[in-house]
Amino acid sequence: MHYNTYRIRKTYEYTARSRNCGSYVMQLDLFKDVEEKIDWKDPVQVSEYKREYRLNNKERISETGREYYLNNKEKRREYYLNNKEKLREYRLNNKERISETGREYHLNNKEKKREYNLKNKERIRETKREWVQNNRAAVNQRNAKRRAMKIRAIPEWLKNCPIEKKRMSHPFKLAQIYQKKDGIKRHVDHMWPLSDGGPHWSGNLEVLTATENKSKWTYSCPKLKKQIKLNLKEASNQNNRENL
Repeated sequence: MHYNTYRIRKTYEYTARSRNCGSYVMQLDLFKDVEEKIDWKDPVQVSEYKREYRLNNKERISETGREYYLNNKEKRREYYLNNKEKLREYRLNNKERISETGREYHLNNKEKKREYNLKNKERIRETKREWVQNNRAAVNQRNAKRRAMKIRAIPEWLKNCPIEKKRMSHPFKLAQIYQKKDGIKRHVDHMWPLSDGGPHWSGNLEVLTATENKSKWTYSCPKLKKQIKLNLKEASNQNNRENL
């Protein structure tokens, strides 16, 4: 079997120069060690090797990625500015895939994310503040969309219900009481997210700490959705009976 050693060497040099990313250099360093075991012309063998490498070196790859992320802030920003349209197109064409990947990561790394958020409060706050300052139009658009979403998510029978208006205020008052008591910031959030089709209704609200809310994923399990639907239907029937 013939091995293309020259091609391996060229790939290594090209990757190191063009990507400037430790994970690639590290990966191809290992390629050199095993170049006599793999036929680099065979895409199946190469693909299998890369897959095994990723599985066996998760922590190493993750650490290298973190270092690159922290040390190349300007480069990442420049890439984003130069490829906005390309990235937007990718997100539009891969919505389900991106959503599923994020959901899986969130479910499998809840504790890890919570620890990271606690250790990096100031850094996260500064990053968000910077993003808001540089993306005012996007922030205004998002807020307008959220307001419209809330209006659409209010069931018709609730719009002129004085009792429901009073109930809607309870979670917000409760959040203030908790916050004054222990000094921990609280958010009122939808258990079944509006973006996922949830109703803007008192029975779909919960009080969370700001950290808990930020670590949530905009996804709710089918059982929770089913229960909220049943509760909403029951509330609607009760309202109809009272108005007879």
